[in-house]
Amino acid sequence: MDLNLTPAEQEFRQQIRGWFAENLPHEWKMAQVRKLSEDDAAATLRKWQLKLGEAGWLGLSWPREYGGRGGTLMEQAIYLTEGHHADAPLPLDWVGLRLLGPTLMDVGTPEQRARYLNRIVTGQMVWCQGFSEPNAGSDLAGLHTRAVLEGDHYVANGHKIWSTTAQYADWCMLLARTNPEVPKHKGITMFAVDMQSPGITVRPIKQIGGTSEFNEIFFENVRIPRDNIIGGAENGWSVAMRALTYERGLYTMINQAKYRTSWEEMAEYARRTRRRGRPMIEDPRVREQLAQSYADIELMRLTNLRYISRYQRGVQPAEESSLMKLHWSMTEQRLYDLGMTLGGPKALAMTGSPAALCDGSWNNYYFASRSVTIYGGTQDIQRNLIAERIYGLPR
Repeated sequence: MDLNLTPAEQEFRQQIRGWFAENLPHEWKMAQVRKLSEDDAAATLRKWQLKLGEAGWLGLSWPREYGGRGGTLMEQAIYLTEGHHADAPLPLDWVGLRLLGPTLMDVGTPEQRARYLNRIVTGQMVWCQGFSEPNAGSDLAGLHTRAVLEGDHYVANGHKIWSTTAQYADWCMLLARTNPEVPKHKGITMFAVDMQSPGITVRPIKQIGGTSEFNEIFFENVRIPRDNIIGGAENGWSVAMRALTYERGLYTMINQAKYRTSWEEMAEYARRTRRRGRPMIEDPRVREQLAQSYADIELMRLTNLRYISRYQRGVQPAEESSLMKLHWSMTEQRLYDLGMTLGGPKALAMTGSPAALCDGSWNNYYFASRSVTIYGGTQDIQRNLIAERIYGLPR
């Protein structure tokens, strides 16, 4: 297999590099955004998202009929990678772009596609996820949020948690139980919920890194129009699994680029930093850990290319997304564990401190990596899916 870019793809890479160089202001680069307050950072990301939307980059691989450019998945992967190299921040609305948009293309009604997709792809909306609950753990189907039909509206009551950027979201993709009389996987419905609806309260959760990326959402007699059901009543479990497949899939390319940059920083740090009288890179344990992380990252790159090739042949994302999610989440934790080990006490300095290593990025990524084996399905859930659906093992 030829893993080199085609001449057309190389030309596209130069095009996107040039666009980032001309259109990404220095103060909007990720290194600068990290220094802002959380509210100011979110406002900056919204502005950047609108700029990307106006230029058509948010919908690069979306079909033209839904407002996209109709680009290839390989072009999407190039765009994500080059954006990382340019230190461009990701749009604030990753839920709408990565989860909801592709799901609506598959199962949304024509009215829903017309109502939401153009606003998502032009950067005018921010979505959040209302999936996890405090008492459901990793058993998403054990959710307790209820939505009861009253005339042309459902009335929702419940409590969601770990909802990313919910404090800035315009809309929420909500899972609620609409039929308690059937098996738990059968009685769930997904809704599009306006976050300005009366009865919604968002409570940010302060994290160890000092930010409040995650939130709790409380629903108290929230009225949801019946037309806001996504994918059909009591079909929410199937729709959610489809959405999570998109979350675990292609966007791992940007993770791979981020990991490679961090790995190169760590290798250079080990070369120029002396410990016990000699460069750390001469320690066999350090070399072994760097080699292991390098192999993890390279395997991730090659696996992504293999799946992109499959998808470009028309194969829909499926169970392999669990394999990708498990691999990159464990790769991330091992890599930033290594960064903290190399940095020692210096690695504890956070963004804003003059002593912070790599502007505090290792520290930030280390704290964030604690959650990656949980969100999108825990690593144990992923292992079960891989065992049952890829290898055919019994439940």
